[in-house]
Amino acid sequence: MSKRKVDGSERMSIDDEKEDVSMVDATAGTTDTSSEGGQHQHDFSSLFDVDAIDASQRQSYVTILDKAYERANSATENWGNISRTVKIGRMVMMLGDVLRESGITGADRDRYWERVAPFFEIREKSDLVDHGPMIDQSAAASAFDLDYTSHADDAAFLTHLEEQRKIFLKRRQRGPQGNAPFFAVIQSSGYGKSRLISQISACRDQQYDVIYWTFASKQAYPPKNVEISELQFNSLRREALEKALHREISVAVGNAQSGRQADSETIFIRLGTNTKPPQMQQRTDQKRIIFVVDEASELLGKFTSDGVSFYRALRTAFTKFETEASWLFFVVMSTFSSITYLSPELAMDPSFKPYSGYDDVNQKPLNPFILGSSFRVNNNREALVAKTVEECHQPECLYSMGRPLWKALLTCATPMFTHELLSYGRKKLRNSLDNDIKLTKKEEILAVLSVRLCLSISPTSWYVPSLVACHMGTALSISEDRMSMVVTYPSEPVLAVGAKMFMKNQENIGRMISALQDFLTHGAVDRGYKGELIVRLLMTLAMDKAMGSTGVKEVRLKDYLVHFNRNGADVSKLIEGLESSGCEDFDVEEELKKLKRLNLDWPDSRAILEDKKRNLSAQASRGPTYADSHVCFTHFVYLSKSIQGDLITHDLLRYAYRRSAAIVVEEGRRGIDKVIPLRVEEDKFVGLVVQDKNRVSDTLQSLTNADNDATHHKVNVEYFLTEAEKETFRSAGVDLERNWPAILFAVGVDKVGAEVATQLEQKRFRRNNVSDTDRFNFPCIVLTGLDYSDLMNVDAVVRLKGLRDFEVLPCLQKQQDIPITYGS
Repeated sequence: MSKRKVDGSERMSIDDEKEDVSMVDATAGTTDTSSEGGQHQHDFSSLFDVDAIDASQRQSYVTILDKAYERANSATENWGNISRTVKIGRMVMMLGDVLRESGITGADRDRYWERVAPFFEIREKSDLVDHGPMIDQSAAASAFDLDYTSHADDAAFLTHLEEQRKIFLKRRQRGPQGNAPFFAVIQSSGYGKSRLISQISACRDQQYDVIYWTFASKQAYPPKNVEISELQFNSLRREALEKALHREISVAVGNAQSGRQADSETIFIRLGTNTKPPQMQQRTDQKRIIFVVDEASELLGKFTSDGVSFYRALRTAFTKFETEASWLFFVVMSTFSSITYLSPELAMDPSFKPYSGYDDVNQKPLNPFILGSSFRVNNNREALVAKTVEECHQPECLYSMGRPLWKALLTCATPMFTHELLSYGRKKLRNSLDNDIKLTKKEEILAVLSVRLCLSISPTSWYVPSLVACHMGTALSISEDRMSMVVTYPSEPVLAVGAKMFMKNQENIGRMISALQDFLTHGAVDRGYKGELIVRLLMTLAMDKAMGSTGVKEVRLKDYLVHFNRNGADVSKLIEGLESSGCEDFDVEEELKKLKRLNLDWPDSRAILEDKKRNLSAQASRGPTYADSHVCFTHFVYLSKSIQGDLITHDLLRYAYRRSAAIVVEEGRRGIDKVIPLRVEEDKFVGLVVQDKNRVSDTLQSLTNADNDATHHKVNVEYFLTEAEKETFRSAGVDLERNWPAILFAVGVDKVGAEVATQLEQKRFRRNNVSDTDRFNFPCIVLTGLDYSDLMNVDAVVRLKGLRDFEVLPCLQKQQDIPITYGS
């Protein structure tokens, strides 16, 4: 780009005259770009005022805007029917591509954006790549109408329903139990709870009729179809609302029995002169009715004049139908996971009245159904591994991995653009409608950190219900007493990539570190692996730096590692050593002298060192080292040893890399804490292995000495991989005699340092009959200290050290008051 002065103002143009001419030709005959202005061939006036652009600059600006508009128009169906906001969002995304293709980059691109942004009514430059409205009703409806993909929970739900019916009827044989024939379906947004019910209703060969009520908010889909007049019932006692609900439920059941439809799409719960419900008819056919109430938690915040929530009145209305439980059963669905309110213990229910024969068995609520298998629909491991890395890293594929919602929004009749989906995912993660990236609430910080760092969240933490209800957490199980719930954040690249934006903000990083300390202090997150969390955070921030502002891209390992550079600790120089075999610098005599100084000289040392030099020469002939391999991850996932077959295998690294995931190894794995998949060839993988050390007593010298196990044989594949795991790599053609890169983070050490561990296998020298498989050099980089100024500002570094050093201890007075516990 060059800048030319026109009438005293700077004008941007393409340097190449031919390209400049072609830009003029592209609009010739269709656009009047004179100073007087004119009407463009596309209806720009409906989006912004072209005349607002300075006349001297109008031609170059309008030409580029024309290209962006044309691309957005041609890529979008029903362009004339979508809103101005959506049009601008999609045009902005195309504008970024057009600027790059036109050679407008860097400072020129920023300058262009500053001038064009005001009449786009967009405030941030980042909106060029990140702009998108919340999901609208048309997109949600379109996604809801996609062909349904069956999964295991289709049958499991009906099985669960019948199991709960049997339990309820068995309890009732002992006498009236005073409870309602219902159970709750729990899961966070996007798993397809409503879609599952819709599918059951659509299957006419099923032995069920479905009545579907939803109290959803305006932003939800399916839309609300039941209205309760707050003006009427806020001024009345609960009995009036209970009677009205009882009547409308009876009417709906009667309509279903007779095959009649409701008079209107929306059911209005209101007072009437005839509040007596119609008589229930016993079913003569074999069909049963499932009465579904969706988004029932919307009723928890509305109350009658005597302080009873609308939801409690609804639940009381359910109890009127306990005699019909053999053919009528209620299902309550919500993302609101605290079913202490949705399905409580009877003794905790304010409306419960003890009765003769009441016992502990009868007071237990019916078990909730936790929807989960729908996650597998778009996460078939075999299908993803069969694709190439490039195919999997395409946004349409990568962002479809996760709950069904993401793929539905990308592939429906009115699909979202990927930048819109990322923006929507961020808003869902924060539970906010605005575009602000500033994190202030503890719940949203916990959600963002869990998505990216794979936190171990305490099932009894008071954050848990909010994470599932409002912040996209996934419920796995819930205790019978409803006091604890296992919640996790599975691998969902769309959320991980969306959350990158939050971690670009330095203030957010400081808040995250402080929040982590608070979570650890109060037990919301497992405090047993504080150092591991610090290392995950550092590695994630370094990967974000290496990737840049783009969504997901592969980065060379050496380009990733340089982001751990610090003053006085230059990792770049260490990487140079990784790029060569080391045979040129390996001097047998010098190595013997080192051994003697360490008192590690044995009779066969010379023979072993000479053999090592030959091995290094052989290794050099195998080709380039792993410094030029590629790394690509956006989040961490946990490798559970409880799942059969999930070992550190070549296939696992292939799968994780396709999901842009790094691996936290299972508890009890010896030698290492993490494995980052490295792509060395087209579809051949090894790992960057990572160790975390918290000891304050460590020093750079002690960790890099030749007699340190941690940086030598423990990071050797012969040590941390099982024989079965090693065989999977050999079968894939991976040479296990080549060194896997390794990093040891000594976060407990204050002094900043970086060094490669001394390349001597002295621990192996102590063994008799040393075999060839024992002779490896291990390029382990040791990093000490926490002053990673390239990754965070000074304030965040101070907070990170505070997180490392804090301990949860009682106050001194309590230690003195309770000497038996804390000592005298």
